[in-house]
Amino acid sequence: MRDQLQDRAADREHIFVPRYSRPLDTTIWTEDPALVGLVQEIWGQHFAADEAEKQRGGRKPVRPYVEQLRVVLTDLYLVTQEDPLLCLGMSFSDGAWSSRSRYNPLGLSRQVIGLVKRLAEAGVVRVAPGSYSGPGAVGNRTTRIQAGSALLQRFAALEVDPRAIRAVPTECIVLKDEADKLVEYEDTEETRRMRSELTAYNDLLARTFIDIPSLEDPWIVRQDSAGQDIRVGIAPRYQHVRRIFSRSSWEMNGRFYGPWWQGLSSEWRSQIFINDTPTVEIDFKAIHPQILAAQQGVELPDDPYVLPPGQFPGVEEWDQRDLVKQLVLTALNARNVRSASSAFRNDFPTGHPAKGLSNETLQQVVEAFSRQVPALADSLCSDAGIRLMYTDSRIIERVINHFTREGLPVLTVHDSVITPYTHSTEVQEVMRQAAAEVVGRELPVEAEHRGQDFETLREAGRGEGYLVRLAAWEAETGREVLSLTG
Repeated sequence: MRDQLQDRAADREHIFVPRYSRPLDTTIWTEDPALVGLVQEIWGQHFAADEAEKQRGGRKPVRPYVEQLRVVLTDLYLVTQEDPLLCLGMSFSDGAWSSRSRYNPLGLSRQVIGLVKRLAEAGVVRVAPGSYSGPGAVGNRTTRIQAGSALLQRFAALEVDPRAIRAVPTECIVLKDEADKLVEYEDTEETRRMRSELTAYNDLLARTFIDIPSLEDPWIVRQDSAGQDIRVGIAPRYQHVRRIFSRSSWEMNGRFYGPWWQGLSSEWRSQIFINDTPTVEIDFKAIHPQILAAQQGVELPDDPYVLPPGQFPGVEEWDQRDLVKQLVLTALNARNVRSASSAFRNDFPTGHPAKGLSNETLQQVVEAFSRQVPALADSLCSDAGIRLMYTDSRIIERVINHFTREGLPVLTVHDSVITPYTHSTEVQEVMRQAAAEVVGRELPVEAEHRGQDFETLREAGRGEGYLVRLAAWEAETGREVLSLTG
């Protein structure tokens, strides 16, 4: 890695792709002597004199500024280990930094913006300013930062013990407002219960080795909604799960977010091993329509998304079924047909036939679906999705808690569960029972990739990169990974 960092340092001066990034991790802390020494050196060179003058007789920050600098430089070090070309995203808005927020465990303040600006002036880091074109605009992004070539070379010369870098405990029960901004809240018995249960789940995940044996490098590159490449890191530090509620309400959304497997396609997810054991993904079939049907005491057709042919001009019957499904799910989350149509088209890449479908055509399909499944008609284009997410989150919560108590790690992907194949039958039964407890009856589940030969997968070769990561995980945690059995 050191040679790679040194080799790429010279070529990267003109390579700065702001969208090739991940967020600055404000929970990262280290006591590693090499990193702490570098931070102190940079502090002494660029900050010490001015900050001593500023703080003389002034109010002390929650987190000393030199320690805030340590957080930034530590994560810059970590990101160079992933890829020297990868950027970190951070907000340069004062309002984004509240040192006493429950979401800011290390107490970083708005002064961290000034620290980064000074680093940029000194050439220690490079900065690409953020952009904002309006709520939800594709071009919106925070400011990006990246280690300069000299800092990259200094990182390469360090001997760092990775066990001395850790993520501090952070808030896992999150409340956001209409603008998707974090909301401070007073704890209740219910929030304390949810936090306790989710903390136990995160602790179980931290004791679990989760990886993809075919990956040589610990990441997967995929495209975001703007068609830009982004990297999904595959590492224990990306396994932390948060439960996020929306619109300042504890009865909206509530789904579980954050771990790296949620950023992968179903094809990649099918290759995940949990504790060196192949997995199967079990999915609730048409969960939101099924919840609505259960609430109204009616049954859905076997496949509610199959409509008479010809709904979309020039689209084959099987392709039509997928488009109907996408449109219905979009309409459940929209406030009206116009916003549903726009959101539906935005989900497809340039050149896809769905991009050219008019609002009128899409409204006709919504009406055709409503005639076929009248029990769902009133919920389409009525903003029902945010409440349906809360209902499905209560189902998944029960599944997570059941298996956390058993000590069996399962991975959540909103309305599906990834489990070691050895426990798939038990997981399906628990999922059905959890649904019955929440909505009054069992909901149908389906195992993805049912045709896989799991015993062959279990015996298949592991890539060198996977074996290196497994050995490193065992060394850092002091745990031996044992393949799960039935």
